[in-house]
Amino acid sequence: MKFPELQKYISLVLKLILIISIINSIYFQLWHLASTSIFLLILLFSPQIIKKSYRITTPIEFEFLLLLFIIISLIFGKVGGILTPILFGIATSFIGFMIMLILYSTNQIKKNYFLIILFAFNFAVAFGFGLEFIKYYLKLLLGHEITDGLYKYSMRNMSYVIIGTAISAVSGFIYMKKRKGFLRRVVKRFTKSNPELFSRTDFPEEVVRLVKEGENDKREFKSTLRVNIHTDEIDKKIEYAVLKTIASFLNTKGGTLLIGVSDSGEIRGLEKDRFENNDKLSLHLTNLMKEKIGKKYLPLINFQLILIEGKTIIKIECQKNDKPVFIKTPSGEEEFYIRAGPSSSQIKGSELVEYIDKKFGKKD
Repeated sequence: MKFPELQKYISLVLKLILIISIINSIYFQLWHLASTSIFLLILLFSPQIIKKSYRITTPIEFEFLLLLFIIISLIFGKVGGILTPILFGIATSFIGFMIMLILYSTNQIKKNYFLIILFAFNFAVAFGFGLEFIKYYLKLLLGHEITDGLYKYSMRNMSYVIIGTAISAVSGFIYMKKRKGFLRRVVKRFTKSNPELFSRTDFPEEVVRLVKEGENDKREFKSTLRVNIHTDEIDKKIEYAVLKTIASFLNTKGGTLLIGVSDSGEIRGLEKDRFENNDKLSLHLTNLMKEKIGKKYLPLINFQLILIEGKTIIKIECQKNDKPVFIKTPSGEEEFYIRAGPSSSQIKGSELVEYIDKKFGKKD
């Protein structure tokens, strides 16, 4: 079974479990478990709710983590454990954090680390109190007794939620400032699954480090995507040079291409390419790769627009392919490129046949 199908079945099973859990919890008056199950159900349906504005793909690892969270809630929730509300606070704060990252990446807000973390914290706390209100009015509607202990229980529960939210907020702040911590892998996995949401991300420290290390067999710099810096005109040869590098990475060991960086390591940005906006730039690059390299190879190519000191560059990460990748020339012919040191080299004829036999195995 393929991962998309498996993920679909897992999501369906989780939703059914949560619906049953909500009904069972309300019947036996397990209100803390009911509120947690309602939250998780909303979380699972959130991609369908907001898909009109954004198409969100949830990594399958998140589904497994959600299943683990449900199991923990069912086990510990019934014995009044503090783990469930703390995990609730962490998860809800993370959702608020991702909302702010999406807004930032689509240029709808300006970067402010403190405000991003403050929003995530307040989002989680507000969500937690919202569920407490739901529990209160559900009890009223069902005619259950409202005791003084309910207030103490709610406040204690929210205290644990705030602890979890604080943990998530601190982790988020460390991630925003240092690009470290457990959130780094989570955010990276989420952004990789949703490249259209994160057309612009902010990893300047990593890019600066790569630029300082210079070009090698797995890294190359290009000043522009389509404009010849000598003539200041759009040049198909410049685009072809970019595509050659991508194809050579796919045919060798993979690698990283930085566009908007000169050969000497100067970060110039992509302003010379004269695109109307980042969306037009991303669409143009995607169409070039589809047309000249092949649509089927796009899953092996991940690119991000990164802002460094007011200058936008493109970081393109290519994985090694297990089959030879040819690139179409402007005249419609096909050429084959590999990495040879810090540059891309074309091979053809008997040398090409020998390379393919050695690198990819003989083809029938």
